[in-house]
Amino acid sequence: MSSGRLILSVATALALSAGATAVVAQSKDRLPATVGDLTTAQLIEVRDQAGQVLLNGTFKTEKNKPDETERKADLTSPTGQEKAEGEAEVEVERKNGVAKKDELVLEVEHLPAMTSCEVFIDGVRAGAFVTSKSGKGKLKLDREFSGK
Repeated sequence: MSSGRLILSVATALALSAGATAVVAQSKDRLPATVGDLTTAQLIEVRDQAGQVLLNGTFKTEKNKPDETERKADLTSPTGQEKAEGEAEVEVERKNGVAKKDELVLEVEHLPAMTSCEVFIDGVRAGAFVTSKSGKGKLKLDREFSGK
């Protein structure tokens, strides 16, 4: 094998391994610390890259026990004219009254195809995703608290 082909092979292997690493990192997306307490969060928005709100909704508590809180928001278009819709679910796990883990799961459909979207909770950016060719998107974020 010539040195040129060897360098090309090594560069290709490094590029592929870097791509694999990026996929792993994306599958373990974390909810930023800047996002506040999800048990009191009110508004969730899905915005396009230009900042236009595509979907929004208000969280409502579905279940509130000492060790767990579940909240949901139905997402609709603020203009009411598009078929776009979705749902966001929040789960907060606690131990002895102290938050241990937060999780946010968002699923949307009927958005513009292949669109970069950002998710905001009470005006704070929580994460991002890209819609599929059919206009569907899904985002799962979590956060664990170290602790007492």
